[in-house]
Amino acid sequence: MRDHEVTIAAQFDLAGVLCLPTPASSGPVPAVLLLGGTGADTRDGDLVLPGDERPDAAPAPGTLRRIAHHLAGSGIASLRWDRRGFGSSGGDPAESDYLTDLADAEACMRWLHGRPDVDPDRTGVAGHSAGALTACQMCRDVPGVAAAALLGALASPIEELIRWNLDLATQHWAELTPGEQTAVAERWPAVRLGQVGIDRLLDAARGGDDVAHLEGHGLSVTVRTARLRQDLSTSYADEFRHVTCPALVLHGGDDLNVRVEDALVGYTALRRAGNDDVELVVLPGLEHYFCPVAADPARRAAERLTMQALRRPMSRRALDVIARWAVRTLSVSPSAR
Repeated sequence: MRDHEVTIAAQFDLAGVLCLPTPASSGPVPAVLLLGGTGADTRDGDLVLPGDERPDAAPAPGTLRRIAHHLAGSGIASLRWDRRGFGSSGGDPAESDYLTDLADAEACMRWLHGRPDVDPDRTGVAGHSAGALTACQMCRDVPGVAAAALLGALASPIEELIRWNLDLATQHWAELTPGEQTAVAERWPAVRLGQVGIDRLLDAARGGDDVAHLEGHGLSVTVRTARLRQDLSTSYADEFRHVTCPALVLHGGDDLNVRVEDALVGYTALRRAGNDDVELVVLPGLEHYFCPVAADPARRAAERLTMQALRRPMSRRALDVIARWAVRTLSVSPSAR
């Protein structure tokens, strides 16, 4: 595979990476636009883990980079980029939301379609977590999306997701070490503040407040509500109806971020909307980023809350499912693999 640094002209210049398969094809190749989830703000889909704020710390888990390189090994190009205001892209992250995510993704798709080495008729999208929402909306707004992979996608109301995560934290809080408790409080202050914190956050968002001020347990934080306000006004299950092209619904069987039941909800929504080419795959033993989980349930929950499971590489099983599906739906010739 070959990673090429590129710049995409949008409202702000977006810095990205075009990953092309090797050896070079004699003609245009199929491609996939890669869309990261919440917090995966740079091109590789990396998150900064609690305790990793040092400049020399290794980011994790590199979800988009790993998918891109695996696709390249199957003859499929891909494009990934730094979100506006992050990495080397222009713009202000404080002014970003799901609408700007969509606008930038559409600009990236136009750029990809203009490449002479990419076949615009065999170009799909793959969205992880919140990126799956953008993938659904791309299918609504961009003509000719050839295929859509929805990875760890939310299909239930956002409040259910938030309260489910709160229940997980409450149930296992005493099992965390003091250092782990501190890390969780720093990353998810609303969850650490418990029911009162979640209620304040949701009330602020429903009331149209730009920020929510949360205090308690020695914490005092201000949280932007722009994306949560949009989450609350979105019926995630309804968004699946826009995907009329061949689709993949892939979920980790031990996902403690987005419930595994959401995979079936999403699959059912696609089929009810008339999509007959939907592949549903649930992989046991993998979490939200498709990294292997600990065998012990209590340790598994602690690793979810502290994000420590992300230190394990993304499973080859998940990468193979994505690549095989993309090869089938984008009609990759055997000679290109």
